[in-house]
Amino acid sequence: MQRTRVRPLVLLLLCLPAAAAAKDSLSDIPPRAIEQSQITLAGSPPFHLKAKVFEGTNPHNDAYKAEIEEDWAAPHKWRRTVTANGFSQTLVVNGDQTQEEIKGDYYPNWLRTIVDAILDPGARVTGVELDKSSDNPMIGGTKLCRRFSFRAGIAPVGNNVFSSFCFEDGLIDSVLEPGYDAEYQDYKKFAGKKVARTIREYIKPGEEVEARIEELTEVNSLDESRFAVQNSGPILQTVTVSEEVLRSIATDAPAMQWPAIRGGKAVGVLSIYVCLDRDGGVRETYALNSDHPVMSDAAQQQIRTWKFKPAAVHGTRVQIEGILTFAYEAKIDAKLGQ
Repeated sequence: MQRTRVRPLVLLLLCLPAAAAAKDSLSDIPPRAIEQSQITLAGSPPFHLKAKVFEGTNPHNDAYKAEIEEDWAAPHKWRRTVTANGFSQTLVVNGDQTQEEIKGDYYPNWLRTIVDAILDPGARVTGVELDKSSDNPMIGGTKLCRRFSFRAGIAPVGNNVFSSFCFEDGLIDSVLEPGYDAEYQDYKKFAGKKVARTIREYIKPGEEVEARIEELTEVNSLDESRFAVQNSGPILQTVTVSEEVLRSIATDAPAMQWPAIRGGKAVGVLSIYVCLDRDGGVRETYALNSDHPVMSDAAQQQIRTWKFKPAAVHGTRVQIEGILTFAYEAKIDAKLGQ
C-alpha cells in the first residue's frame, strides 16, 4: 500500500464519473482547474491570507498545529510566515531577491505539503496528461480520476509506485503522489475564482492533517514595507533524489530484519518515502506500495535509525527526500495473535 491513501482498497481504487468528459478533452482539465482556482497566478489580485493547521483526527495533538500567513502582491513579490511546533519560517520574495529567517532544524514534509496545496496547487497537476492513463477501476461517482504508476527500486528489486489525480466540477479534488497527499474541499468564490478553504492531508491510518483558510481578503493598497528585503541570500531547499543517490549517502544502514507474520504474502516488495533533515537525520517516513503492511511498519521503524551524509547544493545544506525499495522474506507463524 502507498502513503498516498494507505486506506485499503479505497486509496488505490479511483473513481470514474458516470458521464466522463470526452477523451480528447481530458488534457484540458488540469490547466483549466489551475486557472479557475489558483490565486497566485500572474494577473491575480493582491491578497492577504491566514490559515490554521491541526490534526483533524485529534485536534489536541500539538505536533501538527501550525499557522500560515501570506501577503501576496505578484508571483515574484510576496511575504510568507509559517509557524509550527519546533519550526518557523519567514520568507520574503521581491523580484530576484529573497530573504529567509528560520527557527528550527527541519521543515516537515507534512507542513510543506499543506503550504503548497494552499498557495501553489497547480504545481502538482501541471503537465499531467490524463488521457495517458485509463486506470479507473471504480465505476460511478461524480469525480474524474486517473492513476499512474512508475517503477521504483534498483534492479533486481523493483516495485510499482502510484500517483493519482482527481477532479470534480472542473476543480482539483485530490492529488496523491509519493511524499504528497492533499484533498481540496469547501470551495468558495474569491476574486473571480473558486478557492478550496479546507485542505486535508492523509498521514497514516487514523491520522490526518487539516488546514482551514480563516481569512482571505483582497488588498487594494499594498504596504511596500512588507516586501522589503534587507539581506538577500539562499533559502532552505528540499531536494528529491533517486534511490541510487539516497543509498549512496547512507552511512549507517543495517540490513533489514523482517518479523514473522501471521498470514499474507510472505515474500514480496515494498517502498518507503524517506525525508532527511540537513544533517542527514531521518525525520519522516511514509509507506508507499507494499505487499504486506506489517513489513512496511517494520521497514519504517528501522529506517528511522539510519544515518546519512549531509547533502549540499552550491555549498548550502539541503533537506533530502526519496524512495527506498526493499525485497522481504518473512516466516509465517500461525500462533501470532492467538
